[in-house]
Amino acid sequence: MSSIDAVIARSRRPGEFSERKQFTVARARGIQKMRKFALADPNYYILKLIQAAIANDAHYIDIQVDRSDCTFAYIGGGLRQYELAQLFDFLFASKDRTDIGHVRELALGINAVLLFEPEAVIIESGDGTLRGTTRMVVHGSHDRVEIGTPQRALAGTYISIQGMKRDKSYPERPVECG
Repeated sequence: MSSIDAVIARSRRPGEFSERKQFTVARARGIQKMRKFALADPNYYILKLIQAAIANDAHYIDIQVDRSDCTFAYIGGGLRQYELAQLFDFLFASKDRTDIGHVRELALGINAVLLFEPEAVIIESGDGTLRGTTRMVVHGSHDRVEIGTPQRALAGTYISIQGMKRDKSYPERPVECG
């Protein structure tokens, strides 16, 4: 089985944590404002995920999307535990910081997808070792995040977005008159 096949197979049978930490999303007001206005259309979250993967040196990407779920997997780069633990802090990072561009794009995409009030967003990324693999679960309805070490190692990255409410109405962007 090739590396991407293993990542895709894992995304279809996500496991549980072997250890975890919990925290709530900080700076909630700023993050929520960015959620509403960072992208012209919240459906562009998928473009941000693709940009994040490419900036993270992905050499193979697999995307499966249906009405309420999205599974996005790629091989390349990878995300470190501190990047996932501080994911929403990267929303405020400068675009000039190309060294963290992949995490900033991921943060923008994940933050936008939260407008769809998913049941859960699971991100797992690793270098093929258990020590180098991190699992993050965002419980959409509670803005609660769990992060830790999964039960098994993974070589690659997957993002599983479950239970999106795509039929929600979204706030209009402010119109600028000039």
